[in-house]
Order: sequence, then C-alpha cells, then structure tokens
Amino acid sequence: MKADIGAVIVTYQRYNELKLTIEALLSEGIGLKDIFIIDNNQGESKDQKFYTQFLGVNTIHPNENIASSGGFALGMQYVHKVGYGWALLFNDDSRPLKGALNAFYDAINTLKNKPLGLVKIANLNSNGEAIVLHWKGVRKPSYHSISNVPIESDLVTFDGCFIHKDVFDQIGYCDPSYFMGTYEFDYCLKAKDKGFKIYTLPNGLIADEKLGSQGGTPPWRQYYNTRNHLHLGIARRDLSIILAWLIREAKFTYAIFRFQDQKKRRLYLKLLAFLHALKGIRGKVII
Repeated sequence: MKADIGAVIVTYQRYNELKLTIEALLSEGIGLKDIFIIDNNQGESKDQKFYTQFLGVNTIHPNENIASSGGFALGMQYVHKVGYGWALLFNDDSRPLKGALNAFYDAINTLKNKPLGLVKIANLNSNGEAIVLHWKGVRKPSYHSISNVPIESDLVTFDGCFIHKDVFDQIGYCDPSYFMGTYEFDYCLKAKDKGFKIYTLPNGLIADEKLGSQGGTPPWRQYYNTRNHLHLGIARRDLSIILAWLIREAKFTYAIFRFQDQKKRRLYLKLLAFLHALKGIRGKVII
C-alpha cells in the first residue's frame, strides 16, 4: 500500500538548495502539485522567476519571516486541509535519497496495526551510524547500525519526518510561537500524550547539509534555545525538563566564558531568555 503524501519545504533565501530538494522529491514520486513550499523570503524580494521552472508547485509567502516553527505549522495546515494521509517535512537544505519513500511504505506496512503518529528518516553521524533520539528532559541520542527495521522512539526532528493526518486531527499543528527551536520536541511530546507511536527508520536515506548549523551557534539562536527549553518545562509542569535545562544551561554558560566570542552579548541574551520564559513571552523577539 502506498500512502498519499503532501510534502512541505520551509525555505529562506537558499534557492540553490531548494531546487535540489524539489528535484529529489520529484525523483521519489512526489508530484509538483503535492509539494507545498513555505517561502519566508517575503515582500518584493521573493524570487518569482525561480518558481517558473516548477509550474504547479504550491508556494506560500507569509507576510513576514515566521521562521521554521511557523513555516512548518503553516505547511502542516495546508497539507491537512487538502486531505493527504501523511505530511512529509523538509528544510530546504535536506532532502530524501533514492529509495527513501519505498522504505517508508515498507515500514508503515509492517507497523499497520500500530497507532502511527510520526516516522522519521534517520540522519547519520560521522561514523555512519543512524541517530535515534530519546527524551530525558532534553534530547539524548542513541546510535544504531543502518537497517530498514523501524526503531520506536519518543522524539524526532522534522527534516525527513512523516506525520499522519490523525495527529493533526487530535493535536493540531506545531506551535509557531516557539519561532526557532524546541517546537519539534514539544510536538512529539504532545503526540505521545495522545498515544501516538513515533518511529525512526535507521537507513540514513536523507541528505542533510545542516547549513543553519555551520559556523557555530549565533547569539540570537542561543536566546531561543534557552527560552524555549525552559518554557517547555514550565508549560508541561515537568521538573525533569527544568532540571535538564539547568544542567544544560550551566554547561553552555561555561562554554561561553571559556571558548565563545561575543561573551557579553551571549550572556545578556541568555539572561533575557530566562526572564522571558518566566514571563511567558513568546514568538519572534530577536534575530
């Protein structure tokens, strides 16, 4: 059985990478009409000429840069309203490799009696092992040999992730007020709360350039990582998350003092993030 899939790509000013991702989806059998691009490059600067080579693709231009959390939330909404059975999510710098969708079809056939919620194509580490994520108040990876046997988990990232329509029916879409970071973990935990199963396919059939991670973590991204992780713990009233946040922040603060540049800026934004989490301030604050 082949599932009906609507693909979502969130992009911002990386049209060379976006082209590769669209072409990879087409090669895997996803049609142009089944691809929804959330282009955060808003206003007059958006590249209309680029899309003429992909006539039929669905392009959505928000009125402002809503970042990854807002982009995925909007893409989920479009795919859900059209009525697809599954949404397949990608950033513009990640894409499926040959055989990825066939592996997914095989997996859901073997898991057909499970309450499937999310199925993720595993990324590989530098040793060629599949990365499977677990939740211990913070994400914790385990590493596995490459195979097509699904591994049950409780946490995934959205690049290369399939989400079943029943999840949208019951918990809606990811929370755009996270803006950047943590929204995937919040969504997975909500899905688990509703009894959905989460699996990772440890085959590594995903190309991920990780362009957003190159050159280290900028200060503004540290703000969102700090604020959103603490918010998650407060919102869920989970002391294990708050304790994990304290340990993580102590380590990162030490790293700022010892190794990182822009020390005053980074420390200021971490303090600001802490105060904003306590006050419940959400959404886009800095960038």
